[in-house]
Amino acid sequence: MRRRWSLARAAAGTVVGALCGLQALPAWALAAAQRRALNEAVQQTSQACLHEMHHDTDEFSACVDARLLGAAGKPVEQLGMAYLGLVGCVSAARIATLHSEDCARGYLARVDALRKRFKLSDQDLCPTVAGDCRSRLAQIDALRRDRKPRK
Repeated sequence: MRRRWSLARAAAGTVVGALCGLQALPAWALAAAQRRALNEAVQQTSQACLHEMHHDTDEFSACVDARLLGAAGKPVEQLGMAYLGLVGCVSAARIATLHSEDCARGYLARVDALRKRFKLSDQDLCPTVAGDCRSRLAQIDALRRDRKPRK
């Protein structure tokens, strides 16, 4: 009986989180405060850095890197920032933006190390940044296999 209640409570938490606009991460992966910190880091980095992508990948990654340095000792926030950096660079690589593949590889290594630390899969992390997860995950897998992400 107790297990059913826990499952029901977890399901209700997921529904409430979705209705409140929170990204859906598995309940077992991160505590609520960590999920909020991760989502806030993604959102703040997006607001601060995505406009730089219109200039070039180097300016975008410099912005993300500066934010990562400022978040030293805060691995959850760093995960969110690095993941946004990865997504931005993977997206730029699709249109063959100069340095975008190198940028994506750098963030991928950082994301993978942090993601594993928190026992998150790529599928768990993907919804933290808006967009098509299926396409993004395929591009990240291609990057891991050292192939150029497909358009």
